[in-house]
Amino acid sequence: MFSAIGIVEHLLIRKHGVLPVELDLSEQWMEYLIMKDKNTEGSTTSRNMRAILDWGVVHEKTWPYSRKKWPSLDEDYPEITMAKQACGHLVSLPKYLKSCLLGQRDPRLFEMADYDIAQIDPEFIPIRKEAIYLRDTLVNDLYSRKKSYLSKDQSKIKKWLSDGKSVILGTKLYYGSWNSKKTETYEIQERDKSKWYAGIVGYPEVGTRDRRISRTNGGGHSMILVGYDDDIVVKTRMQMEDGSWQEFEYKGVYYFKNSWGVKGFGKRFKLDGVSYPGYGMITQKYAHDFGNFFYID
Repeated sequence: MFSAIGIVEHLLIRKHGVLPVELDLSEQWMEYLIMKDKNTEGSTTSRNMRAILDWGVVHEKTWPYSRKKWPSLDEDYPEITMAKQACGHLVSLPKYLKSCLLGQRDPRLFEMADYDIAQIDPEFIPIRKEAIYLRDTLVNDLYSRKKSYLSKDQSKIKKWLSDGKSVILGTKLYYGSWNSKKTETYEIQERDKSKWYAGIVGYPEVGTRDRRISRTNGGGHSMILVGYDDDIVVKTRMQMEDGSWQEFEYKGVYYFKNSWGVKGFGKRFKLDGVSYPGYGMITQKYAHDFGNFFYID
């Protein structure tokens, strides 16, 4: 969902000349839009992009993102009071209650009259007004509406990137290849934090522990591709199933903007000597073998 907001910000800069310093859209709003019609976490790029065209966007300062999850109304956690205030009136409506806990607001609000919203969550009224205004003035003609934005023609990806077009890569997370904390959580192999901070993503070769363990336990992730280099070589060291270590080399990478902030993954990423915290590079082999490409324009 974060990559969908990132793509919209990119398009507003490229097509409408909005200054980056003025642009910070709310991921929490995106979370609400998707969860208001769902009872489980997760979404798809195509669904996210259509939702933005339908319901608009709001600024981050209007509805800041919350990293804290609301698991239920029965457990004891720091945000339980907020959860009860936002969702407590839905205890007799389990379907809506689950959506509320995921999106952190009553999922019915967007389609209610102002009078009814005022009885439940009056702070939502200006949020909805802003979303409708930005939908009609900024987002409405920003990109075309499609049933699916998935592109199955990988040969076009590099041309789109060369032309400054918008491409999202969605892929499975192989934790060892990313050198994330879960590399240690799942006892995949020794973690190389230098590659994590440098923003370098390798490849889960057949026969590696990463290939087997992450295939079962790995989640999904999406990122915004911003370029490529067919000549750069990425070197990795991976632990095999028999406990031995092997070194591998991969030629060709995609550069991407990630959505995990600038203090962890990619905080030391550099390109041509210039620092771009929060960016990274992923081997083209990883992207082509495990990824799906979405073209937004």
